Amino acid sequence: MGSSLATRVAALEARSPQHYSTLRRHLPLLQTALERATRSYPTGRQLYNHLDDPPLSTRTFGRLLALLVELKIIAFYTERSSANRYDIREFDAATLEELNTELT
Repeated sequence: MGSSLATRVAALEARSPQHYSTLRRHLPLLQTALERATRSYPTGRQLYNHLDDPPLSTRTFGRLLALLVELKIIAFYTERSSANRYDIREFDAATLEELNTELT
């Protein structure tokens, strides 16, 4: 996934520097939420609830999850108007660490 992840990260930075910097700043929170998840297909709110006093809104957190989907770190399980569910069965901490390296 190395070079393709690097390409996707570079495209994100070029397309949306604000989202890129927000993702870089809050990646540890996303990692914590994903590591604490007890469900294979959680909603964004369920993941958000695993965080202790997060410094960002649920909306921003949800946007960051969508960026992880775009970067192919996690996947959508369903995309609905009420609540997205994320497929985190294939989530791998090593892949997220690779993303962290690409963001720095």
